[in-house]
Amino acid sequence: MPKITRSVEAVDAVREQILDIAFKIIEKNGYEALSMAKIGLKMKMTAANLYNYYGNKDELLIAIHKKAYAMMYDKLSYAVSIADTPLEKYQGLTHAFVEFGTHNINIYDVMFNRPIRQYSDYIGTPQEELSFDEFRNSLKAFFLTIKVIRDYQDSRPDIQHGDPKLLAIQCTSVLHGAISLHNSGVLYQISDDPDIAMQTIIDSAIRLTTG
Repeated sequence: MPKITRSVEAVDAVREQILDIAFKIIEKNGYEALSMAKIGLKMKMTAANLYNYYGNKDELLIAIHKKAYAMMYDKLSYAVSIADTPLEKYQGLTHAFVEFGTHNINIYDVMFNRPIRQYSDYIGTPQEELSFDEFRNSLKAFFLTIKVIRDYQDSRPDIQHGDPKLLAIQCTSVLHGAISLHNSGVLYQISDDPDIAMQTIIDSAIRLTTG
């Protein structure tokens, strides 16, 4: 019997199904629980057959990263879009980032904490183009942060400001530290009131930009 050739649309639909299942496994049980065998079981497909859609686990992880960063960007951009003033936009973006990180613990862990391969590691490999697309997608949230900071600075010419890119890195670093302490449970061990501690850290991150 001749092999049935699927349309590009059909292949893409199966790839999306595989990605959704992988995402749900990570969301529920963490990165360690992810395996091609588990995905195949849920897809009623052999693990070997999965490689017809994703050449290897690296390709799947690149797709997971792209989906996760798109989710985060959507949340941040929405927070910015519903705010009125430049200050409120920056405050909204900051709180949205913390909310995303603390409400999507396992996804955030894969995005920011796992020592997995970066775009530079894929240069010269078959995954270079896919990885570059994911890398470009991941920068959208960072560039949005820089824009929001710059817009706030433009609205306050009476204040001396720092470099928007450096401020975005500093603020993200502060917030990432707070999110990591929260998600690991350490914040609850070292603080008498974790909620107040988290809010204090968020406020300090905002003041890095607003003065």
